[in-house]
Amino acid sequence: MNDDIWGLPGARVSPPLPGLESFTRTPLALLLQQAAARAPAAVALVGAEGGLDFATLHRQAMQVAAAVAALLPPGAPLACLLPQRPDGFAALLGALMSGRVCLVLNPREPAERLAALLADAAPAALLLGAPLAAAPALPRLLLDDILAGPPRDFTLDHPWNPDAPMAVHYTSGSSGLPKGIVLSARSVLARTLEVMTYLRLGPADAMMAASQPSTSPGVTHPLAALLAGGRAVLTNIAVDGASAFLRLAGREGVTCASCGPSLLRMMLHLESARAAFRQLRMMRIGNSAILTAELAAWRQVLPPGCEVQHTYASTEALAMAQWLVPQGLAEAGTVLAAGLAEATHRMALLDEAGHPVASGEAGELVLSGPLLALGEWQGGRLVPGRLVPEPGRPGWRRFHTGDLLRVQPDGLLRVVGRADRQVKINGVRVEPAEVEAVLLAEPGVTDATLVALARPTGTVLVGFVVAPGLEEAVLFAALRRRLAAALPAAFRPSRLHLLPVLPRMSAGGKLDRQALERLAAE
Repeated sequence: MNDDIWGLPGARVSPPLPGLESFTRTPLALLLQQAAARAPAAVALVGAEGGLDFATLHRQAMQVAAAVAALLPPGAPLACLLPQRPDGFAALLGALMSGRVCLVLNPREPAERLAALLADAAPAALLLGAPLAAAPALPRLLLDDILAGPPRDFTLDHPWNPDAPMAVHYTSGSSGLPKGIVLSARSVLARTLEVMTYLRLGPADAMMAASQPSTSPGVTHPLAALLAGGRAVLTNIAVDGASAFLRLAGREGVTCASCGPSLLRMMLHLESARAAFRQLRMMRIGNSAILTAELAAWRQVLPPGCEVQHTYASTEALAMAQWLVPQGLAEAGTVLAAGLAEATHRMALLDEAGHPVASGEAGELVLSGPLLALGEWQGGRLVPGRLVPEPGRPGWRRFHTGDLLRVQPDGLLRVVGRADRQVKINGVRVEPAEVEAVLLAEPGVTDATLVALARPTGTVLVGFVVAPGLEEAVLFAALRRRLAAALPAAFRPSRLHLLPVLPRMSAGGKLDRQALERLAAE
């Protein structure tokens, strides 16, 4: 791929992250030590049942790092199955700073899936928060045993390499098969600095994210708060639910929160949301299609002046675009733009032949740079996967996102769909995201998606909606009127289904498209 294809003509670009190079070269152990030294008695991590100050956090992380280093050589893979609570996150930080490859897994995964993940990950040892029935017969460290022992100092037992593998996070692709995405220490710290910078985190902040540590944001968002000297508020949203999330947010006076649109849609209808967010100054919303009218409704719950940051990101890359959404943006029926392009990677929008698209046209977003994920973890080792080395640039990778984007006239990037989801109906190219946006625009609909089924007579579109408290016949009649008014005939689903909730993968909340296809075929 030639150098002259890179660039997004007409796109506005965010300023480079300040201090990126020096920050991402610094060992995590040193960054954590510096944060603890600034305010050792200040609360660092807090959960529903207690918290840790910075001195205790640092001590526990050091104990775990020393125990891991005594068990495994540098660079060996360690499966981390830890609880979403302060001592569990401290232990994860200890494992990450030890210089071993941390396979970050969710111990609450279904037993069959967890066993399959462990079999593919092929760890050399396990770090467990509690005994695990599905765990393979491997050397193991139990968190309670480590913390019950005397304090131990940890000194890195090998030269720090910021480009070595640090963390592996498993994502669920559209096929439903999990992929282990391998992040270098440099990439983890770049993601952390990005959160610190855009959320303007400081010692007075309490940061709360809905993500679990088994996902990349579940590590970098709390870590950003800690390294900025603030508090990280931990909650297990998948277990405790939205009401518990709000109770904890209100109790801790959360100032910055990171949530997905589906969680916000649930919380919008809870009476406690307004009081829980009373001190919020920044809400970070990630990735999924968000209607501007929907955002206007959320602003009625958020405090006056609370800023809303929208990000477009992936596990393989940093935030690829972001922006602070203006207060008055509420044109009904439109979807938020992705935002300003990030300066972290080289970017291009390419057509199917690999050529740059014309101004204003949509193309697949392709990235290149040293901060992308290193590759994928398969069969117990690092392989390139979809992140291929870039010839002539040592340490750089190239990544085809599969997302279709275009540059708007105002310079913002807009996601228009997925290259692998586009379908043709009677010769007409249909982008499911456009149909989903219309379904979501109907009052009372809190979630929606579209499935395309291949049939001998052609492709059939089937829509799924979630609309608590609405009667099916009335809802479907309203949806069909809205679809007819907004979309050509080829875009309209032939069937609609009302579900209490859309099926999702437990790992990161992605839609379980295999389950949806089974429902659509019934």
